[in-house]
Amino acid sequence: MKNFIILILSALFIQACTDENKTRNTTPTPNKKDTPSIDNTTKPQPAIEAWNGSDLSDATIKQVQEDKYTYTQCVYKEAQKQGYQKIDSRVATDAVIKQCESDLTKIRATFINAGVPEIIADRYLKKTRIEVTRKILNSLMFAEAARKAGATQ
Repeated sequence: MKNFIILILSALFIQACTDENKTRNTTPTPNKKDTPSIDNTTKPQPAIEAWNGSDLSDATIKQVQEDKYTYTQCVYKEAQKQGYQKIDSRVATDAVIKQCESDLTKIRATFINAGVPEIIADRYLKKTRIEVTRKILNSLMFAEAARKAGATQ
């Protein structure tokens, strides 16, 4: 009975796939002669030239990597302090991230000096901040759970 149901479902799936392919191929493509010409409208030009990520020099990339490493080390060292073990892990994570915010601004300064648009630099900083926050929160929650379970540190 199961084999029969599987056979029917497979046949229906195959039929649906072949019907989809037929409908895609039968859709008429518009001819250039039939469509009206829209040559009199102008496309909006960007105010500044688009920025390309490959424009960054190797020195800039290395500086950003060093600044990011400094930021993560600051966060990890700050999270190791004993005072954060006595408070809630979410509050501790927020305090740790705020303590090391100055290291994160160095990354932004490096990007801005390299000519990266502010919105892209801010997006990178937000991504970095979220990644580190998640890792620290996970670590602090694990340590808090271990303390509550009776493990010593």
